[in-house]
Amino acid sequence: MMTKMSTVKLQDLIDSSFLQEFQDNFALSVGVASLIEDNQGQAITCPSCFSTFCKDIIRTSEVGLKRCLVDDMRGAAEAMRTGKPAVYQCHAGLIDFAAPIILNGKVLGTIFGGQVLTEQLSEEHCRKNAKELGVNSDKYTASIKEIPVVAKEKIQAAAKVLFSVANTLSKNAYQALKLKENNREIALSYNRLENIFNTMSDGVLIIDDKGIIKQVNGITEEIFDRPGSHLLNKSIKDLMGSETPFIENVYKEQAAYNDFEIFIDAKLGRLHCLSSGRPILDDEGIISGGVIILRPIKIVHNLINRLSGAQATFRFGNIIGQSPPILKSIQLASQAAAGMSNVLIEGESGTGKEVFAQAIHNQSSRRKGPFVAVNCGAIPRELMISELFGYTEGAFTGAKRGGRPGKFEFASGGTIFLDEIGDTPLELQVALLRVIQERKITRMGDNKVIPVDLRIICATNKNLALEVDKGNFRQDLYYRLNVISLKIPPLRERQEDIPLIFNYMLNTMGREWGKSMRKVDPEVITLLKQYRWPGNVRELQNIVERIISVANEDTIKVEHLPEHIINHIDLTIFPLGPSRNESLRAREIIKQNLNEKERQQILDFLLKASGNISHAAKQMGIARSTLYRKMRQYNISN
Repeated sequence: MMTKMSTVKLQDLIDSSFLQEFQDNFALSVGVASLIEDNQGQAITCPSCFSTFCKDIIRTSEVGLKRCLVDDMRGAAEAMRTGKPAVYQCHAGLIDFAAPIILNGKVLGTIFGGQVLTEQLSEEHCRKNAKELGVNSDKYTASIKEIPVVAKEKIQAAAKVLFSVANTLSKNAYQALKLKENNREIALSYNRLENIFNTMSDGVLIIDDKGIIKQVNGITEEIFDRPGSHLLNKSIKDLMGSETPFIENVYKEQAAYNDFEIFIDAKLGRLHCLSSGRPILDDEGIISGGVIILRPIKIVHNLINRLSGAQATFRFGNIIGQSPPILKSIQLASQAAAGMSNVLIEGESGTGKEVFAQAIHNQSSRRKGPFVAVNCGAIPRELMISELFGYTEGAFTGAKRGGRPGKFEFASGGTIFLDEIGDTPLELQVALLRVIQERKITRMGDNKVIPVDLRIICATNKNLALEVDKGNFRQDLYYRLNVISLKIPPLRERQEDIPLIFNYMLNTMGREWGKSMRKVDPEVITLLKQYRWPGNVRELQNIVERIISVANEDTIKVEHLPEHIINHIDLTIFPLGPSRNESLRAREIIKQNLNEKERQQILDFLLKASGNISHAAKQMGIARSTLYRKMRQYNISN
């Protein structure tokens, strides 16, 4: 985009010293005064051959100076309008001429010539003009006689010369403006590329056609832990070591490459990166070097983990409960989070083992790293090794082209959570033990050792010590994993937490589903606390979801609970004796009341449907066969 004309100044586009020299020579050879002004009337050159009459008499008068400026503007406007040099008579009677310097239709300045006469002026005219200007009339008349008298033809010729020069200056100004604008665009493009270059999250190296590093960005300095001055003018071979054949092809054979996995021996250890390269060609298509991109594999894995949801979301504040058993578990887990030791979490299914694992991760020094969860019981035995350790291309039939990293690599820099660790096959337990000891892995079908920096948290619903005795779990692995043992209490052992968890889930799911459950029948809480909860918190969550689905009012009642909870009798809570008999009678009364309520409800719907079974079942939202069964149950005849 061209620079705004309002900001363009003539003095920025032309060589003032050259113009001054030209103007002086022109004025001397032609015998006329000459001056170049900008579009604001400010002189760009010093006046050449300016007459004493104009300089010391006319322009010393404030009125005379203003009239001169008006005349000059009038002459420039006339030349602009006609496209020809303008010859005009100034207020003092002298002949002047003007040639505008134009850029894109706008006058940037004007070349003025003149201060001559074609004939002598009368003394009467001179004295009258002197009086108007407020100057001495004698000096005025004496000085004007020194003005040269020039033939009209000579004045026209001089005006044409100036006009030709003005046109040349206009072209030069246009070229200078274009050059200035092009330089500005080049500088802007360079700044943009420089900003992109320095803000990229990947390392970038620019090399010449000999493989010599000519430019690097800040990320490259971080990757190699060296300042740029230590990398520049070094051979890419020396920096990349043996991982250079395909990089050499970039600047030798113009062969680009994409996302090659490379391992570089650097100051900080072995670097694992993805690399891409492109040749750089000049305007004639001749190769002049290349650009090499380095992306640390850790960044790639973090991006994959973030997009795939491999992040920990739960914290200790998300664990609901005030009972001593759960508070003890939270305290121990919080202490474990401060260290780096492996953690073994034991607990029944549905107790929230992964919630604790995520909370430990989020309170640890690794919280900014990935959290990768693997369910060892859900992965087929034959796929377990490739899933955890990854594989290379061609490692087995059906292996993905280019290979694939494993979960251990994705978890590097963070935490890997191995759920249901008790289901891990024995052959994999050996490999897992090696990872724990050496913090290194090798992909299937490869011999390259990849370092991994991770913390291992395991969970199981089995008694691993018993599994060790049975020979199903390696004893050495058990001791390596069981550095910190954390037991999550089942829900039945913390009954006082059930109302807290129930109300929390009810409010949370109610908001998500757009349902407001404001009241809970106390008998509902009593039944929930008496239930054994074999599925623990996960089962309670399912019950809450069911209640929200079936409840059509803002009060949760016993009838909204599943029958197996209403009919459940826990002999450990109600032992033999009077208290148990009272509880049984209370339950029987509740059951009778519910049955009677449902019987009356069926009768009401049948009455509204005039005895039509199909219509009544449709209104109740149940199948016709279900309604027939309930009618038989409650002895209702059709």
